[in-house]
Amino acid sequence: MPTSNLVRVFTEEELETRRSTVVAELERRFGSLERALEREQDWNYDEEESMLFSEYHAVTFLLFK
Repeated sequence: MPTSNLVRVFTEEELETRRSTVVAELERRFGSLERALEREQDWNYDEEESMLFSEYHAVTFLLFK
């Protein structure tokens, strides 16, 4: 069965856990979440950091919508 048409539903707890994981990694890389978000505005980051920023914003959006 192809998986391209499947929709994954996440619980709030799963989203909170993922957000915590992403925030911890951003803090490890940049020293704090605030510094990470400042760095994001500079557009000076690698592909892996770009994926972290994207996931941070996506999870935050889903949690606070």
